[in-house]
Amino acid sequence: MLGAEETPGDQEMPEAIRWRVRLSDKAPMKMPVIVVVALLAFALGVFLFKNPLLGIIGFAMMFGSTAEFWLGSSFSVDDKRATARTGFSYSAMEWNEVKRIIPDAGGIKLSPLEQAGPMDAFRGIYLRFGKDNRERIERSVLTFGKHIERNVVSGPDGRRDGSTGSESGR
Repeated sequence: MLGAEETPGDQEMPEAIRWRVRLSDKAPMKMPVIVVVALLAFALGVFLFKNPLLGIIGFAMMFGSTAEFWLGSSFSVDDKRATARTGFSYSAMEWNEVKRIIPDAGGIKLSPLEQAGPMDAFRGIYLRFGKDNRERIERSVLTFGKHIERNVVSGPDGRRDGSTGSESGR
């Protein structure tokens, strides 16, 4: 493992961080579209099916499925875990559960799966970058995640970045 010989005194430990991201701040013109479609779902339930309960369910499904966009999400990273909260939905992952850290342009995915596969989309926590905190989030995740006894950083295809040559044929 790279850097296994470092001691805690060699590198300054980042502090726990908390941030909030609301996607509608970047694209406010999409919010009226969500409201119109939710009202349309309500109207279809009430007038087409003549059942107000179906209208309420349709409206709730539209707003519930877009909650991350209009309500926003709160994130935190500390020395024990990473968390994400959107409305009533709460996800937490202890660092010892993280098998892969997958950075991309919009955030960092913490996955409990060792290999990339079809279940990747349904497991783990996605930490969205805020407006001006990308470097701070990356530094915290990589520092706190470093305490795991394996190289966890990988690309979107599941291949480990910076592998130490244990793979053959490449």
